[in-house]
Parts: sequence; C-alpha cells; structure tokens
Amino acid sequence: MKLLRFSSISDNYRDLEITDIVIEALEVLLNHILYLRDVYPTQIFKKRRIYNTPVYISIYPPLNSYLHNVLKSARELLKNKELRCLEAKLYKEDLEEYEVYRFMIVNPIAFNKEKQDEFLIDFEEQIRASLYLMAERLKLLPKLPNDARFKVLLQTTQAAFVKFSQNPHHQDFPWLCSNCVDKPTSKQEEISLLPLTSIKSLNISLMADIVR
Repeated sequence: MKLLRFSSISDNYRDLEITDIVIEALEVLLNHILYLRDVYPTQIFKKRRIYNTPVYISIYPPLNSYLHNVLKSARELLKNKELRCLEAKLYKEDLEEYEVYRFMIVNPIAFNKEKQDEFLIDFEEQIRASLYLMAERLKLLPKLPNDARFKVLLQTTQAAFVKFSQNPHHQDFPWLCSNCVDKPTSKQEEISLLPLTSIKSLNISLMADIVR
C-alpha cells in the first residue's frame, strides 16, 4: 500500500493539501482497525513506522487496491466539502452487521502553515495517541466470527453522488447508492455507540465511534 509518507508526517507537509493529510490518517486508521480486529490474517500486514510509531499496514494487493480506490473517492468528496462521514463496516454475508466504525470529518479547510501547527507536531501526536487508544479499546471487544467481511461506505449528498458517478476519473471504480434505512429491531435498540478517538488539529475535527 502506497502511503503519502513513510516515516513522519512532518517530512513533506508543505507539498500536501489538507485533504491529503486527512486521507492518509484515515488510511492508517482503517488498516489499524482491520489488523486489531483480525478481519484478515495477520500475515498480510507488515509493521511500518508512520507518525513516528509502529503501525501494521496491509501488503495484500486486493485489499490495497480496494482501499486505494475508496480513499481516492473519499479525497474527491472531501476536497469538494461533500464528504459527511466515512463508515467502515464489519459484517456477515447476509448483511448482518457486527461492527460499524464511523469517522466524522468536520471543517477540512486549508490551514495557515505559519500559524497552525507549522510542522504538524500536534497533529502527529494526536494521531499517535489515537492509535494507542484504539488498540486499548478494541482489544477488549469479543473476537469477531470467522465469516466477518469488510466494506466502506461514504456518506454524501444526492447531488454530489450524481456528479461523482458521472466523473470519468472514477468510472473504473463505480459506487452504488444505498438508500436503505435500517428499521430498528429489538437487537438494534441495544446497540451502543462507543467513542474511539477524537483528533482536533489544523482546523480539522476527526471523530471515530464504533457501533455494536
């Protein structure tokens, strides 16, 4: 999987847009979740140093290709301020959901590099803290069944979806519009929303919750 940087997010920050910074953070967090929850065999993950901390990143081409295309689409929506939420779902083949991880992204605007965390030190520290906190919280969850599958949903507006689906740059990875509204059941009424982490830096608020 090709990440924007290989050691510290601070290295080449001047060449990056705020959307690139957010997308890489999401890429690392998604890999972190998949590794911690044993959705895929541990052998497909390789330890790398990102944000000055060890993180396990996928080296499995089909998964990397999927994540690349998902995040490419998310970047486009985020850049146009049309991305409301990114959801990572762990589910059964019959669409029964085991866990849903929701990443809410608020106010991803351009930042003043001279005044706002110039070398991204605060942002990097918050990412490191988030990775540690997520590891501590997720290891307390019960083991997922062996049939657990993974997919990503992007929440946007209907107008943005129509415009996006007509964009020739994204025709090789088409998206489907999901209008399904889950009807509450007795089981769903017992579902809990657990805060995983919150990153607030560079005029960004990135909040992650898990629904079980």
